[in-house]
Amino acid sequence: MYQSMQAFDTPPVVPGKPLTVGQHMLDKGAAMLQSLKPVKQMQQHVCTFALYSHDMSRQIETHHYITRLNQEFLQCAVYDSDAPTARLIGVEYIVSDRIFEELPPDEQKLWHSHAYEVTMSSSSCRPSSPKFIR
Repeated sequence: MYQSMQAFDTPPVVPGKPLTVGQHMLDKGAAMLQSLKPVKQMQQHVCTFALYSHDMSRQIETHHYITRLNQEFLQCAVYDSDAPTARLIGVEYIVSDRIFEELPPDEQKLWHSHAYEVTMSSSSCRPSSPKFIR
């Protein structure tokens, strides 16, 4: 069973007042002047399916925008879709088995395996990638 967190064609409903014209202008000016270097370090976009730990029959589509810090350590900004209105729903770090095994047991309890997500997604959608690369 697949359940999306939102329909891709409808923007998310976010509490709060709409942006003012002045704020739109400030945002446009900031976009022209700022480099956003950390964001531009994201080299991959991978679409996966995640399961709720309390309800294994419920899964959601997640979009990981990945920065590879080194061969064994990835950092991911996780969004609910790949639409321009996507919401950030998490930040994840993915480490090799070797690094995970070196973590103290109390720290290991805070981590979860990506083996299922990767296995299920190895057919994985890598949006905008040529088919032969997927």
